[in-house]
Amino acid sequence: MKKQFATLVTVAMLLAGAVSADAKVTLKVANSGPDTPENRTVCAADVYTDYVKKATNGEVELVFYHASKLGGEAEALEGIQMGTIDMGTLTSGPAANFFPQTMVFDIPYLISSNAAGWEFYKSDFVKHLCDEFLKKTGVRILGIAEHGYRHFTAKGAELRTPADMKGLKIRVMENPAHMAMTRGLGASPTPISYSELYMALQQGVVDGMECPIANIHDHKFFEVQDSMVLDGHLYGPLVIFINEDKFQSLSKEQQAALYKGAEAFCTVHAGITAASDAASLKEMADKGMKIHAVTPDEQKMFRDAAQPAAMEIISKKIGKDWVDGAIKAADDAAKKVAGKEQQMLDECIKQAQEMVKVARGK
Repeated sequence: MKKQFATLVTVAMLLAGAVSADAKVTLKVANSGPDTPENRTVCAADVYTDYVKKATNGEVELVFYHASKLGGEAEALEGIQMGTIDMGTLTSGPAANFFPQTMVFDIPYLISSNAAGWEFYKSDFVKHLCDEFLKKTGVRILGIAEHGYRHFTAKGAELRTPADMKGLKIRVMENPAHMAMTRGLGASPTPISYSELYMALQQGVVDGMECPIANIHDHKFFEVQDSMVLDGHLYGPLVIFINEDKFQSLSKEQQAALYKGAEAFCTVHAGITAASDAASLKEMADKGMKIHAVTPDEQKMFRDAAQPAAMEIISKKIGKDWVDGAIKAADDAAKKVAGKEQQMLDECIKQAQEMVKVARGK
């Protein structure tokens, strides 16, 4: 009898071990950015993966698929909605096809500083947007990271104010709000595939473009553009999405780890972006690119010229209440960080760099 009992205990322990092993959850995460160690999203992904692994005692593992290995952003978000992909770190571009209200991120000159942008993403307004997105799509938003400001570049025209953009053909995404913004600045918006952009600039099909600093540097657009104005017309998000059914299949502790890890991801992404942008600007200036940082008065000139037409289009698409809510939340965020912007930025850069070192065991 004792032997039988001992055998049953042994079997039970073995079964418990098997259940424990089977309980490990691997989450596939789609990302479209480059798969290089120094890339900001790869850095943030390493920190996120390390945090979740430690916080769940290895029960949950994030496996990132960079460089669009799981498909383009629109395909990836659709896959997350269907459940064929668990998670994604994607820009808000394709989200508007699922929930038009995400077009609030396309309001020109909405965010006044990096620090204000971080506060905006944590605002009650954006939390409400995330809640509504979940209700409409079945996709949960775990966090929103800074993807960076977009700026205008050109060849043969030194850009400092909207007057310098008059008559220029500027490549933009095929987005009605972006096109209206560009027209408001006196330029001619010209949609061109991103994969064809370098050649189009080189051959003079278009005079200029608009992109984040990281893209301008990493894709060497500075070789075919000689001027850039740091007007920051759009402040783009990188959103952490997860399929809701997958999220609900996790324990409360595991869910909390994903949220807390998302906060770490956002901090690292913002800090590495800021550090790499500063280094990229210096390098491009050293190579001969004329880079102009706008004054407050010049910024107002850009905003006054570009905002009205774009906001009219966005308001028609999603309703004036959403636009007004976004503007109020952005203004409140700017007031909250006023006078502390540079200090917060410096601290974020330092914290991000330290977090990456820890995650990578350096």
